[in-house]
Amino acid sequence: MIDIHTHILPHLDDGARNTEMSVAMLNSLYQQGVKTVVFTPHYYGKRSSPPEFVKRRNNMFEHIRAQIPEGMETRLGTEVHFTGINMPEIDELCKLAIEGTKYILVEFPFTTGWTGELMRGLADFIQDTGYTPIIAHAERYPQVQKKPSLISTFMDMVCLIQVNAPSFLDKRERKLAFALLKHGFVHCLGSDSHNMSERAPDFTAAKAVVKEAGLEDMWKRAEDIMEKILTNQPLEIERGKPIKKCLGIYR
Repeated sequence: MIDIHTHILPHLDDGARNTEMSVAMLNSLYQQGVKTVVFTPHYYGKRSSPPEFVKRRNNMFEHIRAQIPEGMETRLGTEVHFTGINMPEIDELCKLAIEGTKYILVEFPFTTGWTGELMRGLADFIQDTGYTPIIAHAERYPQVQKKPSLISTFMDMVCLIQVNAPSFLDKRERKLAFALLKHGFVHCLGSDSHNMSERAPDFTAAKAVVKEAGLEDMWKRAEDIMEKILTNQPLEIERGKPIKKCLGIYR
């Protein structure tokens, strides 16, 4: 399995507080059968420029490199908070993509509206660079929960959709997570793990409930897509039927 969204590198964001926690998270993922991990610490663009951030991120990676489980492949990436306002220059933003690829994990705002300017900014980034945004934890945004057709908007822009594996177990998020999976909108899976307590990595239980729901083939499809992403292959993703919400039910 592949975990494409983690906060395991220590001392960078609200993820792992120290090396010991980072190693515990990596060991947990390895024991669950996750053999490839992408490190994606938050980048908010307020405290440092992309080159400064990349230097700090790479230093933290070197700090734990020797303690990564034998046989586990790792990649460096970033979860870029995309606001459309005061964003870094395009060339610098591209440096935050998943190592060796033209795919970049993008987080949209949770507490502010998604304006036309914001969406145009993302479209301009795609057109100007040829990079493909992966929309992080799409099932968690209140904007998407209220208006799931936004997923189709992202797909029209040639974005990919990432869902957190633990969301299939979460009472608030599981309905939309399963709807996204059924409609073929889950292209990437991640733990979005931050620690070993309330936001611990948990692929085993998530995969079990997905299998129980008869959607194991869609989980496997996401794994196949992620393998292509990590080898920087171009993707042609068939757009699924738009999700509709009626009386609190996603169809």
